[in-house]
Amino acid sequence: AQRDVDARSVRANIERLHAENPEAPVIIQPHKDSKTETMILVMDSARQAGVYNVSLAAAN
Repeated sequence: AQRDVDARSVRANIERLHAENPEAPVIIQPHKDSKTETMILVMDSARQAGVYNVSLAAAN
């Protein structure tokens, strides 16, 4: 489900969701004004949470 997530809580959210569904990918759909650094932070957080199936979706 698409929702806004505070950058400070990204890893905790990913860890919780990954525990609920370990096979689910993380799909990042950034806002069109998002900075590259923010997207990298989210991708790194996913990897730190043990998720390696991470995709980047085009912003609308």
